[in-house]
Amino acid sequence: MDFRDTHCNWCAMKEGPLQACIECPRYRKYELGEDISLDSRAFCEKCVHENDPDLEVFCETNRHLQQKGDEPFDCYRFHLKAKAQGPKEIHVVTAFLAHQGEICLVKRSSEVRTYQGRWSGISGYLQGNPRDHFAVEIQEETSLTPYEYTLVRQGRQLAITDEEHSCIWFVHPFLCEVHDPSRITLDRENTEYRWVKPEEIKRMETVPGLWDAYERVSRSSLEEQVALFTGTIRNDRDSGARQLAFKGLDFLEKMVRSSNAASWAVLMDDIQYACHEISGTRPSMAIIPTTFDLLFRDLKFVSAQDLDIREIIAQVAGIIKRHIKDMAAAMDAALGHLEEIIPEHATVLLHSYSSSLIHALPLLRRKKCSLVVTESRPGFEGRVTAQVAADMGLKVTLITDACAGHELQRVDVVLMGVDSIEQDGSVINKAGSSLISMAASVRGVKVYFVGELRKICIDRQHVSLETYDPQDVWGDPPPGIEVFNLFFDRTAPKFITGIVLETGVVEPYQIRKIAGSMVPFSA
Repeated sequence: MDFRDTHCNWCAMKEGPLQACIECPRYRKYELGEDISLDSRAFCEKCVHENDPDLEVFCETNRHLQQKGDEPFDCYRFHLKAKAQGPKEIHVVTAFLAHQGEICLVKRSSEVRTYQGRWSGISGYLQGNPRDHFAVEIQEETSLTPYEYTLVRQGRQLAITDEEHSCIWFVHPFLCEVHDPSRITLDRENTEYRWVKPEEIKRMETVPGLWDAYERVSRSSLEEQVALFTGTIRNDRDSGARQLAFKGLDFLEKMVRSSNAASWAVLMDDIQYACHEISGTRPSMAIIPTTFDLLFRDLKFVSAQDLDIREIIAQVAGIIKRHIKDMAAAMDAALGHLEEIIPEHATVLLHSYSSSLIHALPLLRRKKCSLVVTESRPGFEGRVTAQVAADMGLKVTLITDACAGHELQRVDVVLMGVDSIEQDGSVINKAGSSLISMAASVRGVKVYFVGELRKICIDRQHVSLETYDPQDVWGDPPPGIEVFNLFFDRTAPKFITGIVLETGVVEPYQIRKIAGSMVPFSA
């Protein structure tokens, strides 16, 4: 599918050759996958009308009307400036043949015009659609037919400046898994072939940019992105479980849109890898693996359709976006049920920081409630909750966690967030939640945890409780003292009055039945 069909509504060059669009911001964003913000600056600087006095009023008005909008900038007067004369641009395809983790490189013969004696992938001048032409080059240079290999990945176009030949090579890279390497027979363009580990490419005398082209079709870049993201999630001490799940979905959506997978199976394998790695980073937060399990349950329907990989990527990204919207709607629905359980003028105790509690503050203000907020040591996240509540005009008393038992004698309701809900109805939340719930039970104070269906643990019975750095509790303890910083604890069902979900307020014993109806795709 030509990206211009969707994104170039007004452009006069829409029906021309794609190569003419190389300088356009839309081309660089949607075809090359570059991180470009489609605002007025990106377009105006490339437009022939940039300093046209006859269009000054139109351009200023157009920029003003769109600068605060949600949609990407667009302009039906946009016309790309003619590109200045420069090096000749030559488009080529390069196919990397792979087998059992090794890559086949060929040595160029004296009968080719450029780079004789250097190592290369299977390459040739582009004729027509790259997706069709790479197969022609493979068959000509190796005698392999499309039945003897499987296309695995197709990378974004790569520009390589070649001063020696006064040109810019635009390389369209592909990666194919060969079924039987013994079937390879070289033609006159290459003298020999060699199977090498990918990292060996960097130490060989190759055609320009061969390693960069290989990286465009390897999985290593995806693995590096996942490793970087999981490191960020693992060390995030400011975001709640729900926020981290949002970040996980957002990462997946961006990963899918930039994917080099050439088939549904490869794309799904990449997504499963990313989900598995991300899910393991925060063992106390069931919302992350549960969200991914529910996502896979929806993704399985895409595989049943006969679609081009670009259409598949668009559909998968759209499904992820829908899950993001569903998560946002779930919180609003859950908070709607608080109306039934929070009395007017009540004194409500809040523990720790939670996006659910922050979003509940407008309701508590409307009901003219006063708040008792714990510090939530050792991170003191409760101070943030107290500050936000005070800024909204609520009456707030901040207490140490140890004072919660005493303060409960004047509290009407305890309200806490949720990191995970186990199938027996136990709730995992910031350490201190269990003690507060037990003390409230003794005093006859109702305890409600505000969560959502995605926080129910459906892939296993229990979650692991995370521990953090002991230095957060005591930076320099005396010898002989072991500091244990358990950041989450488990509140037993018998101390919980109700769990607030988007479907209503439920008692803990009902969770097992709900979890049973949320069968993960992986099952």
